[in-house]
Amino acid sequence: MNKLKFLMAVLMSTLVVFASQRAYIAKSQAIGEIYSDLFFTRLAVETQQYTRQIEYGLENGKSLENFYNIQSILSDVKRCSSYINGAYIVSDSMTLMYSLADNEYSGLSVISVPAADSIYSVCEVKSQYLMTLPISGRAGENAGYMVLNLSENAVSNSVSDFNRESFSQTVVVCILAILTGSVLMIHRCRRKESIYFDCTRVTAFSVCSAIFTDSVISVLKLQITLDSLIQQSVSKIVMALQNDLDSVADKGITISRIYDLNSWLLESCRQIPFIDNLIYDKNYKISAIVVPDYAAKQAAGYAFLLVGFIGICAAVGIVLCFFSWLADKQKNKKQKVKIESGDMNNEGKDKTSVVNA
Repeated sequence: MNKLKFLMAVLMSTLVVFASQRAYIAKSQAIGEIYSDLFFTRLAVETQQYTRQIEYGLENGKSLENFYNIQSILSDVKRCSSYINGAYIVSDSMTLMYSLADNEYSGLSVISVPAADSIYSVCEVKSQYLMTLPISGRAGENAGYMVLNLSENAVSNSVSDFNRESFSQTVVVCILAILTGSVLMIHRCRRKESIYFDCTRVTAFSVCSAIFTDSVISVLKLQITLDSLIQQSVSKIVMALQNDLDSVADKGITISRIYDLNSWLLESCRQIPFIDNLIYDKNYKISAIVVPDYAAKQAAGYAFLLVGFIGICAAVGIVLCFFSWLADKQKNKKQKVKIESGDMNNEGKDKTSVVNA
């Protein structure tokens, strides 16, 4: 019986570690996907002020094939983020026209073209990200694209602190679940007639409680982390839009005479999922209103994923408990038959002894 308890405790520890590992991977993927959307959207808005400079030149008769001072624009683009390895301008037919990078990049033939209602698109090629932003021509047609070659660490480095804290949290919860399960295994699994069922029940409880505890803490921490990331992204986006507006004033255009300023802010707001509205005051300083409960909704999506995972673990535990109950029942039945057959043999021996006497 003690040997069985030991084996079940080892199995319980293995299952707790495995389930906790899967939950940790789900957490890392969730925060990575959410942050990548925030990072790429923010970078696209920051970069748009430079694509607009090119579009402004095209509207005033310049040619993209012979665009003056294009290297200066690409240099400003590279300064938007330390993760930008290269900035390129390609034609509508995907022909490389200008580049600013340490090494020429050969993966531009596989860039993804942004949809009509999107300001950018991103694809991953050879462990790097390629972000594509459209450049409109004089008549609104597509004149080409600006392509940014981003390091693969653009997302992973930014969420590394969250992942480290999440890993430490998962390890602590996992150890506590194993210790609790071991104590329950010792004190609650004493009846021989239900040893399989009791051990399986303790194992299922330990696994589900570990995942549930880790998930609740993770969802709360994720919402706090997302609130901070969204505020950082909003601040940089507003700064980029403000710089874009100020650059118009630098060209000698009076901002108060820009009749489509509200339309421009509305269009910019529509392309950013976590900003509800963009407004400006009497001094033409732009401010943003964040979508209410955006972080909570993102965290809720992650919570539903974990609820599904906990449900699967609970369902498997119930099935295993049922089969362990059947195993106990079958074992007790065999023991009962064995005892009855032993009693009958003893009675037969007693009768034989009496007859011989």
